[in-house]
Amino acid sequence: ATAIAGLVAHLALSHPEVSFKLIKDGTQTLLTPGDGALRSAIYASLGREFALSLEEVKGADSELRVTGFISSPLSARGTRGMQTFFVNGRLVKSQLLTAALEEAYANRMMKGKFPGCVLSVTVPVTAVDVNVHPAKTQVKFAREREVFDAVYHTVLDCLDRDGAPQSAAPQASQTLTAPARQDFFKTM
Repeated sequence: ATAIAGLVAHLALSHPEVSFKLIKDGTQTLLTPGDGALRSAIYASLGREFALSLEEVKGADSELRVTGFISSPLSARGTRGMQTFFVNGRLVKSQLLTAALEEAYANRMMKGKFPGCVLSVTVPVTAVDVNVHPAKTQVKFAREREVFDAVYHTVLDCLDRDGAPQSAAPQASQTLTAPARQDFFKTM
């Protein structure tokens, strides 16, 4: 039952334009509106508190697009359980995407805490291999650095825009990637 509930919740997040209803033992446990709004699907699937802590992110270049929602640094959690990633509409587990997300939050939250998100990455079909794992939940990107940068800069721009506190001294990786940001990334 738990696995089915998780599957339906992830389907609802990947297709907010479809209304999902889950009934367990005669009790409705999930109902999404199907209004096409991702925030509505998040609210119904992951809960009110989480949905209200989110900020919308959008970013793109000529071939990569990152959209979705991220939590504020103050809403960080003790596990990565609230991190959901989709690549071309497919739910994936990706260390690359997790690392990009968490690197953008560096020095913004307490150690041992993790940000939450529902992020969708759209890449050309030829730039991603979904046959890495039998369950097709892991992917391999042809241009990993570009995907990392797209997620990192999209999240970082949202955090900077919202005035999230930063440390006084930037990390070396932030200093090294800043010039590439201007050439690579543009906010939608």
